[in-house]
Amino acid sequence: MPDIHRPVLAVVGHIVEADDPEFRSLELAQRFFERKANQRGADEQGIVYALIWLAGTRVVLHNVKGALHTLGHLRARSRGRFKELETMAGYLEIRLALEMREYKKALGLLERLTVDSDDERTRARLSAIAQMYRGRILSAQGQIQLGHVEFEKALASLRVGSAQLEDLAITAEIYNEQGHSFYREGKVDEGMKAYTQAETVAGHIGFKLALARSLRGRGIIHSIRKENEQAIKLLRQALDVYQGFDAPYGVLRTCISLGRSHYALADYRQALFYFEEARVQCGKGRYPNEEAEVNARIGDIMLAEGRYDEAAEFYEQDLQIVTVQGTDRARSHALRNVGRIQRLLGNFLRAEACLEESYQIFKRLDDRPGLVQTLQQMVQCFLEEGKTVMARRALDALKDQAVHLGRTHEVGIANMLEGLVLRHEDKSAEARLQLEKSLRVFAEDPGFYTVMCRMELGQALHDLGHRESALHQFKEAIQTSRKLRLHDMEKRALDLLAKIDRSEWARILHGGGTQPMKDRRVNRVYLSILMLELRGLDTIWDLEPEPQVQTLNQVYDALASIIHQEKGILGKLSGERMQVIFGLESTCDPGLALACGEACLEGFQRQRRELELPAEFGLAASIATGEAVEGMLGPSDRLEFGVFGEAVSLAKVILGAAAPGEVVVCPHTYRALSHNLPMSAPRDLEAPDWEKLVVYQVSSGRTLTHQGGLAVDGGLAG
Repeated sequence: MPDIHRPVLAVVGHIVEADDPEFRSLELAQRFFERKANQRGADEQGIVYALIWLAGTRVVLHNVKGALHTLGHLRARSRGRFKELETMAGYLEIRLALEMREYKKALGLLERLTVDSDDERTRARLSAIAQMYRGRILSAQGQIQLGHVEFEKALASLRVGSAQLEDLAITAEIYNEQGHSFYREGKVDEGMKAYTQAETVAGHIGFKLALARSLRGRGIIHSIRKENEQAIKLLRQALDVYQGFDAPYGVLRTCISLGRSHYALADYRQALFYFEEARVQCGKGRYPNEEAEVNARIGDIMLAEGRYDEAAEFYEQDLQIVTVQGTDRARSHALRNVGRIQRLLGNFLRAEACLEESYQIFKRLDDRPGLVQTLQQMVQCFLEEGKTVMARRALDALKDQAVHLGRTHEVGIANMLEGLVLRHEDKSAEARLQLEKSLRVFAEDPGFYTVMCRMELGQALHDLGHRESALHQFKEAIQTSRKLRLHDMEKRALDLLAKIDRSEWARILHGGGTQPMKDRRVNRVYLSILMLELRGLDTIWDLEPEPQVQTLNQVYDALASIIHQEKGILGKLSGERMQVIFGLESTCDPGLALACGEACLEGFQRQRRELELPAEFGLAASIATGEAVEGMLGPSDRLEFGVFGEAVSLAKVILGAAAPGEVVVCPHTYRALSHNLPMSAPRDLEAPDWEKLVVYQVSSGRTLTHQGGLAVDGGLAG
């Protein structure tokens, strides 16, 4: 276990230890320090030390209320007797503000902070931490060069004698901050070097969370360089560390980065898998910035797959969150996304209103990249409405902004849109030349706009009477769409082809058909599994076999009807157990599983009363959320669709903790729903082949469990 009398380690977050069962996760460490702080007969100094470590753990967990409560308790207990520890409490308060991105508040706290310690090494370390915090604030505020100066000062402050564990832990965090600052500045080589230095130092002293942060930073830089395979490898390593120590915010940020990398590779299923895991980690309102981003990213995937209605739902959720808790820039991006999807859905009034508001915000912020992206959508929206004059005005503004921005790609898009406007102005010959010029630019790095340009060029050629050339462009657009997995663009290109040549359309359509179900590829998925189990079956054993089966079938029919109403997929029925799956047909939402579980319990009680069954005949439920595998399973002559994996196994295990009338849920499910779930006193639960589980009893007879110290709950308050 960490030395509790070295509180600087708590300030920088060097808390977990893989080899210590009490500290193998942040939640377990939190429980240890809670016990230590509440230990009867302990001396006051020992209690204050425990409170510093407890506050540090809660800061890393992003438990804002818990951390602030602990810091207040610490100051009340100390009352000026332990000034050095009170100073460190001030540092933790600053770090908490930084984690919440409240940079002005953090700077104000930092300016008022004074280093109060009689020990020279401690003063040097606290000075280094303060300089690191100041550098982080300056970097976040755009003053990156000043931030670098502060980071160098922080490293210099530590050069007071031979390096000890605290010095190395602080050094690792400074290198991580430098790496992030260089990344913000666009200096990816320097950023990679800083992250590598952080990885070396953190690995040397066993600072696992700093190590994971450096791995994630390197992965993000590889992703920026479009080296996505290498990025995914490093990000997976970081995710393994974060998951191993149950660090929810680290899991959240890394899953978002993994989703981005897979999205860049057009691996939409795998990208959705990671975004769904991130969405569960977000909960509701715990991390509004990340929750908004995840909704927008899932919307992008739905859009790429041609699922416009679902994309619109996620984009609207993104807009709702950033309107309440986001910045103007975030809101303008969300408005553009909503405008784009409403344009594709044909809701032009809503699309125009959103795009116009997005344009005005970007204009006020003097954000040229944002203006360019919004104007691109405005041009297309006006053209699809038949408002060619307004499209021309928007295009002129777009070309002006693209030239000032100075990016080749944006200029190429503006030239392509010039071709679109010319075609709508009945200038197909000029449009053809403009589109061919743009296509040469996009063909160097095929993507969405390559497909779009080919589709528009095909229409221009058809207008000019060049039927064969038009067919060639449409077929190329379809093939490129399939290669890049741009399903919505493939559909749009097929629709255009069908208007020209139905036989060619039919040939290409069937040539790109899907695989039969028996050859369907096995996929990793992120699901919520609801497990239902009948209890007290021995109470009906005295019935004849036929009435027994009839009674059970009536119960199963009632439950199946409820499951269908609650949008669940009924999986395996094995004796007294029913498996219900959420997340196969749409994104994973543990809230739906919980609503279904509680509805099943209520429906079962009604059915039991109607059938006049004994009170001992009951129903228990469990929910687990996590990774699983879906595919066709079984002997070759009896293949059946099914899901299996950790989430399924965990749902079965924790079902044993549920009494009749209760729901128990796993850690990830609890995190997603914890904003509605009260906490209660824990009790241990032993399960074969599993690490220790901790069970919580909550109101209305529900059970809340922890796995490895993480909360697991059973439902909303009754």
